[in-house]
Amino acid sequence: MRILFTAVAAHGHVLPLAPLIAAALEQGHAAALVTSAGLSDVVARELADGVEHLPAGPMPVELATEAARRSGEDIMAPSVDGIGETFGGVLLDLAADDALAAARRWSPDLVVSELYCTVGPLVATALQLPLHEVRMTAPLPAPLAAAIARAAEGPYARRGLRPRDPDTVLDLWPVELRDPAIATRPDPGHVLPVRATPHRRPRPEPRWSPPPSSSGRPRVLVTLGTIFSGADMLTAVVDAVAGAPVDVVATLGLALGDAAAVDRDRTGAGGGTVTVVGFVPIDELLDDVDLVVGVGGAGTVLAALGRAIPLVLWPRGADHPTIAAGVAMAGAGVVVDDLAAVGPAVARVLDDPAIRAGARSVAESIARAPGPAEAVRVLTGRG
Repeated sequence: MRILFTAVAAHGHVLPLAPLIAAALEQGHAAALVTSAGLSDVVARELADGVEHLPAGPMPVELATEAARRSGEDIMAPSVDGIGETFGGVLLDLAADDALAAARRWSPDLVVSELYCTVGPLVATALQLPLHEVRMTAPLPAPLAAAIARAAEGPYARRGLRPRDPDTVLDLWPVELRDPAIATRPDPGHVLPVRATPHRRPRPEPRWSPPPSSSGRPRVLVTLGTIFSGADMLTAVVDAVAGAPVDVVATLGLALGDAAAVDRDRTGAGGGTVTVVGFVPIDELLDDVDLVVGVGGAGTVLAALGRAIPLVLWPRGADHPTIAAGVAMAGAGVVVDDLAAVGPAVARVLDDPAIRAGARSVAESIARAPGPAEAVRVLTGRG
């Protein structure tokens, strides 16, 4: 079969599709990905050989800038309606026509679209194809889902189409991380739990290893993701963590590249080592780690908890607050609301066996879910 994947052009939206894409190719299916041309290097480097990139749509800065222009809101602090316009209006206006043209040329048999990508559902509707949604983060809060749906009405109507629900939801998000106090949209379609798989290199390469530690100190990974990051912020968080007697590994991620402004390998105030690395797949970064400090990105949270590693989270935007609330509810980590609280939270989590037990419980739930290969077999009728 020919499987068309679609994603918003951000690493946290594309990389969760990588295990499904790899599984599809391994089973002999053809696979293509619709996302912005600006991610061509990421597609080539981070996805399996054989996936075809069908360029369409804007990069995140262009997407957010146009949404802010239309709404008149602060680009870094959009309202629920502003976010709805971003994904339901602007994304379709800037990407749908190119995506449809590319899809018609490629001629898929079914469409697999990540949760926030409205392009895939429109393509599936226009071409009358089966549609499957990948939920790689917390379920959409009901007001946000409604705002995205309202903003998408115009782009659909102009093409003579009516939105429809997906046939299947491939759900990577464990039930333990869903805060019942947050009202979410009803699950559309059949829900198929899928085991979240940490991002790893798609082809054999030497595995990155952290520097050896002879001190017996705990090792803490600091990662601020690919969007809500900056040299000053990363340095400040690392300093807060390194005030404890721990060894720190901090990643610049993909957003900072090799930013010279970030202090490199040094000794922290607590006496431990501080090692700064560029982008390394999260599957490798988590080796021998006792605690993860981050902002609450879905990929980092699922990867850490998949290995029963607890978290300290400082939410900065997007769906971070919802994700962090779920982690705290599951007893798998601690949420802080300012930089000054990071250091004490690190000490607390490292000394609290109940939080580590909470992380183990979530890890067991993740491990019980079917893997990506089984999910692909179900979608293609081979399961």
